[in-house]
Amino acid sequence: MEKYLYFASAAADATTATEEVVCFPSSQMSHMEMATATSMRIYFESSQENDADSGIDAAHVVLTIATGKHKEAMTDIVNHIAEPSIAGSNIFVNIADSENSAFCSTHITACASIAVVDAS
Repeated sequence: MEKYLYFASAAADATTATEEVVCFPSSQMSHMEMATATSMRIYFESSQENDADSGIDAAHVVLTIATGKHKEAMTDIVNHIAEPSIAGSNIFVNIADSENSAFCSTHITACASIAVVDAS
């Protein structure tokens, strides 16, 4: 059964200027990469066209992590996604919820930003 990955950088503010909350199907996760010593990006495939005007070429989430703990954070994310789903439980996977300080890894400290291509 498909799992869904939840990210929140802040409380939703009902504007379209920024994305504060997203939920992606796990099958659309493309890859994870180190951005800096204290941040990593998770990229997602999308059927939306790229948005050259905004500079967004792929939907992605930036996570703040403990210094040098990229591998550990990536391992924890993958393990949460791979965890067996029993009778429909564990379908919703909270990866990084800064609004409620809830993270799937002790090495993740914040969801710094979310970038998506506007569907409109």
